[in-house]
Amino acid sequence: MSIRKRRMLEVYYDSWCPLCTGIRSRLERWDWLHVLRFYSIRDQHVTERIPVSMDNLVDSMHARESSSGRILSGIEAVHALCMRVPILMPMSPFIWLSMKLGIGGKLYRYIASRRTIVPAGQCSSNGCELPERRNTQGDDSESHSSRT
Repeated sequence: MSIRKRRMLEVYYDSWCPLCTGIRSRLERWDWLHVLRFYSIRDQHVTERIPVSMDNLVDSMHARESSSGRILSGIEAVHALCMRVPILMPMSPFIWLSMKLGIGGKLYRYIASRRTIVPAGQCSSNGCELPERRNTQGDDSESHSSRT
């Protein structure tokens, strides 16, 4: 197996998330080694490719190492991306350290829980029905859906 094939990473991202699609665009430009493959979790056929529940896919980015089949999520997936994208490689030790100190995952979950979801193709003339946001903070605040 070639080095490039061993380094391949399948990245599962939320195409309804403007932050996620913006990051995907940058990563595609910076993927000089051509080792990243992006798949939107909003494509039904894609969700059949990876044995992860839709709730987990929505909650955090996932990645699968093509060589081993190992599935990574959240900050671990971010670290895997940094290890494969040359311009991000200098960040890798800091991401790794944040993971070991326990703050990387917390920061990732904080950002992921506050991202905006825009349900493409799910809007009517009355607006867009947004999916309910689950309470990820452990407090007593209510989940709600809203219209934009």
